[in-house]
Amino acid sequence: MNAQVISIENTDGPQMLVLQRIMRMVPDRDKDDTDLKRLLAFRLMVDGENATKEFLMDRIRAMIQSSYHGRLLDWLKSDHRY
Repeated sequence: MNAQVISIENTDGPQMLVLQRIMRMVPDRDKDDTDLKRLLAFRLMVDGENATKEFLMDRIRAMIQSSYHGRLLDWLKSDHRY
């Protein structure tokens, strides 16, 4: 089963550069969260760069407005709508 999992940490190429640009938008406390990177890499692969950036900015804005102080990944997974 582990042979089928693609590790983004060992991936190079243009998508990794785009992922690095997207990770600049993430708050500093969550930049080293590997699960968050994997989620954003998946969204990037499925939705593309612009849609992923819009999604992330919208969710970060909502997180700030609601005064949430937990992990960004938990916020994204919970799908809060404010």
